[in-house]
Amino acid sequence: MNLETLREKRGQLVAACEEFATTNSHDAVAKFDAAEEEIRAIDQQIGTLALRGRADALRAAGSTVIRPEAGRGQFDVRAFHKHLQKRDGTPFELDIRTTLTTGTAATAGNFTVTQQTGEFIKNLDFNNVIRQNATVQQFSTNLDIPVINGRTVVTATGETVAYTESNFTTTKKAFKSYKATAFTDVTEELLNDSVVDVAAEVVADHARAHGKYREEKYAIGTGGTTEEEGIFIETAWVSSNRIYTAGNTTRPTFDQVISLYSAVRPGYHPGAVWIMSADTWGNLLQTKAATTGNYMYDGMQGMMVKEGSVGTLMGKPVYLSEFAPSFSSGTEKVMIFYGDLKKGYRIVDRTQATFRVNPYIKSLEGQVRFESAMRSDAKILDTYAGGVIIAGAA
Repeated sequence: MNLETLREKRGQLVAACEEFATTNSHDAVAKFDAAEEEIRAIDQQIGTLALRGRADALRAAGSTVIRPEAGRGQFDVRAFHKHLQKRDGTPFELDIRTTLTTGTAATAGNFTVTQQTGEFIKNLDFNNVIRQNATVQQFSTNLDIPVINGRTVVTATGETVAYTESNFTTTKKAFKSYKATAFTDVTEELLNDSVVDVAAEVVADHARAHGKYREEKYAIGTGGTTEEEGIFIETAWVSSNRIYTAGNTTRPTFDQVISLYSAVRPGYHPGAVWIMSADTWGNLLQTKAATTGNYMYDGMQGMMVKEGSVGTLMGKPVYLSEFAPSFSSGTEKVMIFYGDLKKGYRIVDRTQATFRVNPYIKSLEGQVRFESAMRSDAKILDTYAGGVIIAGAA
């Protein structure tokens, strides 16, 4: 293929990656990875063709560009071409380098804006169980969503009796955008000399850092006008879906697990999940029917890992979040969440997270800056869609 054909094909693959990056499924991730590998292969072909063109130009220019010394023989274009490809930095030998050249991984040139964002989004959900199970959408401005908080009630009516009026009521949930940013400066030497694709690792690490930051907000954010609203907030859920232990010195037990499962309305069970800390999950696993009896949790039936869950309770998957509160005797805490986050919890990202390579701001210091930013908000829309177990008294 010629350069024009390769670049056209590369553009098509980049467009496909953009589409895959916005789809949260294993199939989309697999297709994204395959397309990304093909893009890398095309980049190598483009680089090779570019080098050939440069070598041909040198040959056409002849001794006006490079003058071989007397007695050294004729200039060998192929050897020069191989040297350009080798890039080993041997002292006193010509070594051509460029800054952020498209298609050159060593100088981060494989990371165009589109690819950076795609890579960033792909890694954003890493270990972010709340985001994985919630409804996520993108919107370019502040978003107001009307939410029904009072339902219409139908009453039995006699044949000659007047209808009974009943109206639903609504409230408004206003989604804003809370911004989080980070930057990493990497030396040109590290980018050029490392055997690891440093640029790719920086992108992935920024994405995981943003995901971790948001996961904490989705778990214990206080809401209001300062940050996202978390699901482990006692008053966020309808009072009938709040289950309490015997006091703040008592951990949740299977009795409370059953009570919470029973409290959530049946319509929310099909898509419901459990979310808790590893400490709380471990304590439940250790619960025995008696001091020397068998464990109450049937590990053979419940420890089947599925799509990131660590087991099941009441037939529903259990997910562990590092930001779910852990038990502390004497302190009241929300310990366990159960419910349908797809119906009850909404995450609204302001357009997309962005990732940029800035080769200029620190160029005089021999560094390339990698910058990331994300603006998002999250709120509980349906207070009946989930509930919590609190280590404390009602």
